[in-house]
Amino acid sequence: MKDITRIVKDFSNEYHNIKDSKSGYTINKMPGNTYFIDDSNILVMPRDDGECRYPYGQKGFNFWAYSSGYMHCNEGLFSPFIRASEGAEPKIAFFAGIKDDERYRVIPLLSIPVIEEAEHLGVERYTIFTKGATYYITEYDNILFAVRVFVDENNQIYFTITAHNENDDKREIFISSYLNPFLKNAIVENSTDRWFRQVTYIDVKDVNKLGSFVVETYEELDRSSMKANYGVINRYLKLDENSELIKSEITTSRYKYVGGTRKSLHTPAALYKGAFGEHQPICTFTETAIAGDLMRLKLKDNARIDLTLGYCFSEDEKSKLLKEYTTCNNIDNLLQEIEQKEKDRQSRLDLTFGREINESQVKPYVLNSFFEHLKKQVEFCSVIKGYIQLSSFSLIGIRDVFQAIEGLLYWQPEVARDKMLEALNFIAPNGRCPRQYSLPKRVGEPPAMDLRPFIDQGVWVISTISSYLKFTGDFEFLDEICGYYDIIDDKTHSVQKSHKQSTVLQHLFDIMDYLLVNRDHENTKCVCALYGDWNDALDGLGVSKDKSKEYGTGVSVMATLQVYQNLNEMTELLELLDANKYQDIIKQYKQARLEIEQGLKEHAVISKDNMKKIVHGWGDEKSYYVGSFNDPDGVERDGLTSNAFWAISGLYDQDTSIESTIIRAFARLDSKYGLKTFEPHFERGVKGVGRIPNLPAGTAENGAPYIHASMFGIMALFKMGCSELAWEQLNKSIPITHDKISCSPYIMPNSYGYNEEKCIDGESMHDWQTGSSNVLLKIFLKYIFGFQPEYKGIWIQPCKNIPFKSFDFSIMMGETEVIIKYENKGYDKREFYIDENRKQGTYDSIMKLDKLWLDKTLLVKDKIIVRVTD
Repeated sequence: MKDITRIVKDFSNEYHNIKDSKSGYTINKMPGNTYFIDDSNILVMPRDDGECRYPYGQKGFNFWAYSSGYMHCNEGLFSPFIRASEGAEPKIAFFAGIKDDERYRVIPLLSIPVIEEAEHLGVERYTIFTKGATYYITEYDNILFAVRVFVDENNQIYFTITAHNENDDKREIFISSYLNPFLKNAIVENSTDRWFRQVTYIDVKDVNKLGSFVVETYEELDRSSMKANYGVINRYLKLDENSELIKSEITTSRYKYVGGTRKSLHTPAALYKGAFGEHQPICTFTETAIAGDLMRLKLKDNARIDLTLGYCFSEDEKSKLLKEYTTCNNIDNLLQEIEQKEKDRQSRLDLTFGREINESQVKPYVLNSFFEHLKKQVEFCSVIKGYIQLSSFSLIGIRDVFQAIEGLLYWQPEVARDKMLEALNFIAPNGRCPRQYSLPKRVGEPPAMDLRPFIDQGVWVISTISSYLKFTGDFEFLDEICGYYDIIDDKTHSVQKSHKQSTVLQHLFDIMDYLLVNRDHENTKCVCALYGDWNDALDGLGVSKDKSKEYGTGVSVMATLQVYQNLNEMTELLELLDANKYQDIIKQYKQARLEIEQGLKEHAVISKDNMKKIVHGWGDEKSYYVGSFNDPDGVERDGLTSNAFWAISGLYDQDTSIESTIIRAFARLDSKYGLKTFEPHFERGVKGVGRIPNLPAGTAENGAPYIHASMFGIMALFKMGCSELAWEQLNKSIPITHDKISCSPYIMPNSYGYNEEKCIDGESMHDWQTGSSNVLLKIFLKYIFGFQPEYKGIWIQPCKNIPFKSFDFSIMMGETEVIIKYENKGYDKREFYIDENRKQGTYDSIMKLDKLWLDKTLLVKDKIIVRVTD
C-alpha cells in the first residue's frame, strides 16, 4: 500500500498536469474549477464563486469537508464540531511556519482562515475528495504539506498532517493544530457554552504518542442535573531518521493561541513567534477552551502528525479512549479498509458510457464519474438522521427519505429495508404520516416531529414499497411489525408512543385510507391539499374560506395523480398476494381509482380557445385555479408537476391525446437551466398560493428550475417516448454541463436561480440533500438503461436517441448479475439478445420503442447478459 506521502505526490502530479496543460484537460473538466481525476476522485482548485463539499461517515453521521477547508459534523442534533458561518473563524485549522531569522512565515494549511501575508507568498493550494477521505494539499517553498481527514465506522475522526521537504538541506519549520470541538446537542453556539466546557491536557512519556487532550462539555437535563459529553484527542508523531523534534508546545487557551480577545485565527499572534508562551494545560469557564499544539521541527525529509478524535458519554469510555494507541500504518490500513468497503458497497450497480456521438455532448469520462457520486448522494439522502441544515425543523422527512430509498434499494436493498422499517414506526394510527420525524434522544422520550399535514407524505411510502417488492421479491417485509405515534397536539407538534402495532401491510392500508378519506367527496372526488403537497412553498390551496375550518376542499392535482398511482400499485399487490382474501379492498380501490380518474379529467383539465391546460390545483370550492388561464393574480400560468405526473402516474396511458398539451406546457416552462416549476413567477402579495410569492422571482420554486421538479418533467418525457426532448432537458439540468455553478458540480444541487435584475445566474441554494438526485438515478435506471423490474420479471427498455455509441450497465438482482450491453450500430430496428440468443421484443406504444420481457425464472445463473442494438 502507498504511504500518504506517495499518495500526496501522485495527487500533486495530477494537479500540475491539469494546471500546466494548455487544453485544461477538458475531457475531465467540470464547472467550479473542478476536475475528475483517476478513480473518480475530485480535484478542486481554489474558487471564490462558490464552494464544493463532501460528506463522510455512516448510519447518519455526517462529517462535512469543504474545499475551502471548513469542516463540521453532526449525528442528528449532536455536533462534535459545529458549523462556522461563512467567512468566520473555523473550528478546525492547521498551520505551518517557515523560520525566518526570529520570525516565522505563517502558512495556513487550509484555505481558511485567510492570513493576508500568506496570500502574497506564492502558496499553491488545492483539495482532493476521494470517497474515503479529503486531502488538503499546500505547496510552498519546496515543501509539500498535506492535511488528510477521514472518519471510521465508529465516528472517530482522523486528521493526518504531513510535510515533505523537497530540498536537500534541513528546514526549520513548525506544524500547528487548532481544534475547537462543540460536543453538544444544539443548533447554534451561545455565550454560555464556555461555562460548561473544559479542556485538559494529559501528558504521556512516549516517543511516538504525544500528550492527549480531553474535552468535557456539560448539558443540562433539568434544573438540578447535567450530563457529560467527552472528546478525547490522541496525538502521534513520526519523523524520518534525519529529522528531529526541537520542541513541542500545547495550549488549551484560545486567547493564547490567537493573541487575546480582540484577535482571531486570521491574526494568530503566537504562531508568528513560534511559541505559545506560558504552558496552560487546563481551561474552562472564563474563555473558550480549545486544543492547540505547536511542534517545531528540523525537517530533512518527512514529518507526519496524526490526531484522532473520539467522543463518548461516560467516564469508562473516556478512559478507554485515552488508553488507545495506534500507529501510522494502522491508520492508513484502516482508511484502506474503509475505501475497500465503500467500493464493494457501490459495486452492485455499475455504469460505463462509451464514446459520445456528438462532440458537443457531455464527455463520457465525466458522466461515468458523475454517476458514481450520484449514487453516493442518493445513499446520503437515504440514511440521514436529520439536522442536515441544522435548524429546529431540519428533521428526517418521510417524503425525502422514501424517495431516496426508492433509488437506494437497487443496490443496497438491506439498508433500504431497515430505513423503511424505522420510518414506518412514526406514522399515526389513522395512516397520517408526519412531514418529518426525529429519532428520540433517549428511550421513552417523545421525538420532535413536524406535524403539518402535507397531504403527499404517504404517497411516496406506497410507491417506494411497491418498487422494493418488485425488485427484491421480499414479501416477508410486509409481515414485519411496526409501531405508531399518537398525535396529541398538531399545533405544538407533540406526540406519544402508541400502544398499537401492526404489520407493514396494515400500515399501507392505513396510509391508503388516510389519503382516500381526505378527498373532496361531494364534488371533484380529488385529493385535498390540506397544508400542501410536494411543492412546500405553494401551501395556500388547502386554506378554507370558512374561518371556523382550517382546511377546505382545495385540491392538489399532483397529489391526486399520485394517489391514482398508489391505487394501481396497491391493487396490483393485493391481487398478487391473494385476490380472494382482499377482494373487498380491491373493489374499494378500483372504485376510488375510477372516481379520481373521472374527477381529474373533468376538473383538472381546463380549456380556452381550443387550448387545454392541466392545472396545478384549485382553492376551496374551486374558487380559483393555480396554473391556469387566469390565476388569482390575473396571469396565465403553467405548472410543471401536475403535467409531469399526468404521465408518471399512468393516467396518460388511458388517453395519449393529451401529449400535445403537456409538451406545450413544457415548452413554456423551458429556460436556460431547464424546466421551471412555474412560469411566470408569482409576485409578492398574490392571494391564495401561500408562501411561494415570498421567494425572489427566479429562485427555488418561484419561476426557476427547482431541479427535483425538472427531473419529474424529464421522467415524464422519457415515459411518453419524447426521448430527444428528455435528453435536451437532462443536459440543461445536470451541473456538469454548466459554465459555472455555486456549489458542488459532481452531484445534484436543488435549484438554479435566474434573475438578471438581482444578479442571479445559475446559483443554487444548496447541494447534496435534494430529491433531484434520486429522481435522476431512477431516470438512468428505468429509462436510459431501461431496467424496469415488475413482480414476475423485468422490462429491458433502453430509451431512444442515446447520445453515446454504447453503454454497459450491470446490477445485482438477488444473486444474479444482470448486465445490459447497449450499442448503436445504425440498424433500422432494435434487436435483443439474451446470452447471444436472439429474442423478439415488444413494441410499447406509450414509450414508442421496442422492449424485451425478461422473466424472473431466468435469474438462476450467476450472470445474465442482455444485448440491445439500435
